[in-house]
Amino acid sequence: KLYFLSRKDKEISKTEEFKLLSRMLKEQTRKGKIKTSLEIAPDSLQNPTDPDATYRKKGKKKHIGYTVNLVEKFDDKHRMITGYDLKKNTYSDQKFAKDTISKLPVEKDGVTALVDGAYYSEDIAKKAEAKGIQMVPTNLVGGGKNSNSDKFEIDEKEHLVKKCPSGHQPITSTFKEGSYRAHFDQKHCSNCPLRKDCSVVKQKKSYLFKVSETKLHRCQLIAKMGTSEYKELAKKRAGIEGLPSVLRRRYKIDHLPVRGEVRVKVWLGFKISAINCKRLIKGLISTPIPELSTLSYNHLFSLFSFQRASRVKFAA
Repeated sequence: KLYFLSRKDKEISKTEEFKLLSRMLKEQTRKGKIKTSLEIAPDSLQNPTDPDATYRKKGKKKHIGYTVNLVEKFDDKHRMITGYDLKKNTYSDQKFAKDTISKLPVEKDGVTALVDGAYYSEDIAKKAEAKGIQMVPTNLVGGGKNSNSDKFEIDEKEHLVKKCPSGHQPITSTFKEGSYRAHFDQKHCSNCPLRKDCSVVKQKKSYLFKVSETKLHRCQLIAKMGTSEYKELAKKRAGIEGLPSVLRRRYKIDHLPVRGEVRVKVWLGFKISAINCKRLIKGLISTPIPELSTLSYNHLFSLFSFQRASRVKFAA
């Protein structure tokens, strides 16, 4: 009743507080009754002190707030965060991947990007490849079990299935609407020792092998991920996996003194800058040229120190 009475007052209805109340009632109630959790949209108002925050359930965990994407460049000795982005919690990992690739320059010499499986898709990988970036997912999400379609000999240029894993040629092979279809003789498939792990389906007169181009590439990637070379490369991504924990434990990003997407993003930038400065100072201190490290350390300390009482002189 108070809401309906206040709505008629022009001064009250124009206030930010009343607008938030109206939004909350509209998004989370219906005819005076609270909606069920399934009826409430993820981008509905979660907290009146932070109207931009959204809800997301990832796995079995529930999250309210924002989601962050980090980009880190590294070699055998150094690591540096070269990019970050913060969006509402409903922003998907693949959207982050597309945004990041669109911002990156063309790499003439080629570069490898180690990514979580949630950031990977064949379409995104093709866009990255066009810029000289090879996407290497450390895991894959969804898609079910490996159908072993990669064991078939397939000419992707001619779009023909050449042989099955046992070396038998198909009776017919076609490619239509992004999928391969091949029929194999029953006498070859019925008693084949590889039949148990084969993806062919028995029909009246033959055995049918069918796989989409996308699924075929996924199977090929799964097989590649099982190699020792790929596993060694994927291990290098472990460094960035610890960054969220560092940002939470040391830099308290879950308890920032600001609200709103823009302000939170700016504060996050300060935290990331602090990590980069710490890495830079550590790297310069370990340099074999002591004069350079001392000079750089003092210069950076004077720039980033908030203790105005003490001034740092440059080394001679």
